[in-house]
Amino acid sequence: MTQGFRLRMAMATLVGTVRVGSGFLFVALCKQAVDTATGRAEGELAICVAALIATLVIELLCTSASNRITEVAEADMQDAIRQRLFGRLLTATWAARQTHHTADLLTRLTDDSRMAAECLCRTIPTTITALVQLVGAFLLLWHFSPSLALLLLFLLPAFTLAGKVYFRKVRTLQCRLRHTESRLSEHIQDSLQHRVLLLTYRHTVRTAEVLGALHRSRHHLVRRKTSLTDRSRTAVLAGFEAGYLAAFLWGITGLRNGTVSFGLMTAYLQLAAQIQRPTAQLARLLPQLIQSHTAFSRLADIDRLPVEPEPVGAEQTEDTQPVGIALRNITFAYAEQEPPVFRHFSHTFPPGSHTAIMGITGTGKSTLLRLLLALLQPQEGEMELYSTEDGKRKATPISAATRSQMVYVPQGNSLLSGTIRQNLLLGKPDATEEEMWEALHTAAADFVADLRDGLDTRCGEHGHRLSEGQAQRIAIARGLLRRGAVLLLDEISASLDEQTETLLMSRLAEARRSHTVLFVTHRSSVLAYCDHTLRLASLERTVLSMSKTRSFHE
Repeated sequence: MTQGFRLRMAMATLVGTVRVGSGFLFVALCKQAVDTATGRAEGELAICVAALIATLVIELLCTSASNRITEVAEADMQDAIRQRLFGRLLTATWAARQTHHTADLLTRLTDDSRMAAECLCRTIPTTITALVQLVGAFLLLWHFSPSLALLLLFLLPAFTLAGKVYFRKVRTLQCRLRHTESRLSEHIQDSLQHRVLLLTYRHTVRTAEVLGALHRSRHHLVRRKTSLTDRSRTAVLAGFEAGYLAAFLWGITGLRNGTVSFGLMTAYLQLAAQIQRPTAQLARLLPQLIQSHTAFSRLADIDRLPVEPEPVGAEQTEDTQPVGIALRNITFAYAEQEPPVFRHFSHTFPPGSHTAIMGITGTGKSTLLRLLLALLQPQEGEMELYSTEDGKRKATPISAATRSQMVYVPQGNSLLSGTIRQNLLLGKPDATEEEMWEALHTAAADFVADLRDGLDTRCGEHGHRLSEGQAQRIAIARGLLRRGAVLLLDEISASLDEQTETLLMSRLAEARRSHTVLFVTHRSSVLAYCDHTLRLASLERTVLSMSKTRSFHE
């Protein structure tokens, strides 16, 4: 995560160290000025005052520079972490991505990335600077009074170790707190996305009660964490106060005995503060480091997600050559302990064929599409795309590379927030207006021309302002703009009335006559536009296939 930012982190640490050094110089100059004013040392008081002012200016400039470097680096690092992990999520395998809720991933990309960047760019340089200040103050105090330095060296670690006992418990509570916050985000996101369902089911009160229970759980964890943090911090601060009191008593005893000058007494108190300040800072930073450790672990979970292999030779081609699909002896199960969705399944979709895939829910229709898209990999068997050219059969194993040959239109509303134009350009970024209107016409989405803003009509979240059927037809047009020899259409007419479905199917059959098309459907009316039917049976998950002609009647 620090790659590309280590120089700025080092600069922030260096500037902070210079600021600490100017603070030590200020202590020495204060001692000299006081001793000069009281006649215990020779020198020009004006020169001492001028030097004191110069050290204060240097300290202010270093503080300003350090803050500027830290702020910019922290913002840039957060963006870099989020960008890299976002890319990881986009390229992660489908099965790995499904193990995390979207709201949880969003929390990790926002809150956890912010905490990680703050730790790396701010907390760690500040910790190093505080340690330098602590060691430097101890050495300078040793120069003035070894006995007092040893006394402080004994007091501070004793109280710090007493506080460390609580920090382990704080780390455990922090992990539980982050998990609870993720559950809160998941509940809020799900509830807002399905608020209409909650309203119609009169489940809003119960949903609010669940949120209240999660808030109470979070509140309980925050109170426990705060209590433990206060105890540990109090133990450490007690050591600081004891050290400061020891330095004060040591100084006034020396003044009484005549072994300590007023300037040295001033140095004692300032060095005690120089030791106290970084130690207090370290006590405050340690809980932040613990929280950041949790954030790093959660971000590392994303970083460890397996990604798909980089497609090789996956260029999209113009739709000139019909492509078929051959599945041989496929066995697939989502988990070892679960029954297989497919067992020794073989089927061929000839080039240019139009096939209806039917079956009751749970028989593997969506799973078959995921296998063809290489989102899932079978445990056994072979899958390939093939074509025939000059009487020779050319086959390519199905993988992420062959996905460029697929045009996939998922079921339901799959529009992104934005305009209709932006959604269509997702299928083909360089599509012309003519191509977009042609795709809309083929998808029976001519209604777009009647909208006030036409192609620039905003869809809103999940296609808001459009009916389910309208959003579905725009999604079909988006898919048609994409080049590919195989169309995978999942329940594309589920939200359409009979008349619109007939218009859509007839236009699709005419426009994609040479393409291999797979219709996942529950509607028997689609069969009239297909020359093959694949029926997936639920009985023992056995897969049956049946060829038919256009005159086939159920």
